[in-house]
Amino acid sequence: MVASPDQDQDPDRDQDQGQDHGHGQDRDALLADRTEIMAELARRGLSVGRLAVLWLLGAVGVAGWAAVGLAVRSVETGGLGVLTGLVSLVLALVLLVPAAIGAGKWLNGGRDVRQRLEAWAALGRVTDSGLRVHARCVGWLLPSVALCLLGLATVLPACVAIMDATDGSADAESFTLGGVTYSLGLGATVLLTGLLGLFQTVDHQLWAERLLHPVPVRRGGGAHR
Repeated sequence: MVASPDQDQDPDRDQDQGQDHGHGQDRDALLADRTEIMAELARRGLSVGRLAVLWLLGAVGVAGWAAVGLAVRSVETGGLGVLTGLVSLVLALVLLVPAAIGAGKWLNGGRDVRQRLEAWAALGRVTDSGLRVHARCVGWLLPSVALCLLGLATVLPACVAIMDATDGSADAESFTLGGVTYSLGLGATVLLTGLLGLFQTVDHQLWAERLLHPVPVRRGGGAHR
């Protein structure tokens, strides 16, 4: 676990305890440690493991929406299909609820990494361009964009089918509520998965750019006569 400066390496606390622990931690050494630690945090925030977890949660969500589509289609058939629909609905809840909880924890993990980076950055000017982790950002960006396009390609036809059904122009044999429900859920889940990955990498790049090239603050006032 990588510590933040206000935990294991708090310079203020070390200064207060200097009489009890020798000279305390030298600020130059702390800043040297900061460079390595911030680079590790940046890599952790955009790690292959975090991306794989995001995709796994998306896959679980897709399976959950497949169960929802099956439930709706089973209810449409009537008879014993209603019982199958209820079982499928329970399965959908078993899949979708943990996926939603996992997505929340995934977002909290990214937020925790950012807070630690901000805490270390507060020690002084940051000049390490390695914080951009370009290679990792590209590795997140490309598949995330592909997922967004795939999600849109799935959602849009389902929306068109719904609009055709509402005005009576849809083919009754080809249109099924269960199929459209699954398509909407599948497309929305894939799109959301892509957007989360896309936001993560773009947000990190913007944050790193602001950190490495801060905008100078203009202060008002001038020469007094």
